[in-house]
Amino acid sequence: MVALIEPQIIYADDQLLILDKPAGWLTHLATPVGVNPSAPAITDWLLANHPLLAAIGPAERLQDGTTVLRAGILHRLDRETSGILAVAQTAPAFAWFTRAFRERTVEKIYRAIVVGVVKPDDGMIDWPIGRSRQDPRRRVASQKAAGVLRAAVTYFQVLERFAHHTYLELKPKTGRTHQLRVHLKALQHPILGDDLYAPQAPKLSTIARLALHAFALTVPYPQGARRRFAAPLPADFQLTLDYLRES
Repeated sequence: MVALIEPQIIYADDQLLILDKPAGWLTHLATPVGVNPSAPAITDWLLANHPLLAAIGPAERLQDGTTVLRAGILHRLDRETSGILAVAQTAPAFAWFTRAFRERTVEKIYRAIVVGVVKPDDGMIDWPIGRSRQDPRRRVASQKAAGVLRAAVTYFQVLERFAHHTYLELKPKTGRTHQLRVHLKALQHPILGDDLYAPQAPKLSTIARLALHAFALTVPYPQGARRRFAAPLPADFQLTLDYLRES
């Protein structure tokens, strides 16, 4: 179990609030199948600390029919993923940045430690993704997926290679559910600690969760400028890199 720490504000202006989300926090209250609903959510934290965000963004309806507030959150990170999370501060900002995410003018950069040694220095993964027929929590990059396959593209670059692992930079050009986890699993280099997609893969004692970090986000502002925000590697992620370098 990952010890929970509080989210940190990296940057704030009159349009955006940029958070560093710790691992272990849900993004929204709408909990996925199999996730403990008592896990802390960023929406709860935002509403407690920034109550005016209650009016920003449309409410979401859960499967049981209840509705929860969005609190300005513009995109999602999986519970075990740490890093950059953007929140709109006003309704016009929410509309603008939501459109930027939809039109893919926002650049996302992730860092991941994966199992095995990735041979190419860089490359593109262009495999459509659909829902698994066996497990509703999972997505698959396979023609055997249930329903419609949706286009998904991820660029990767090797940052460091170790004896049995690789440190990657990842740039998703689409935003499919679990896209990075699915693409790397299909590449036969699952993300270290991914119990959903690679439960049998070897683990390391230095990190007790998915070794995936939302490292940077570049967004276009309405005034025409583009701004880049970055979240430092969390302690468990850095400890794992140090361990691999010394091994």
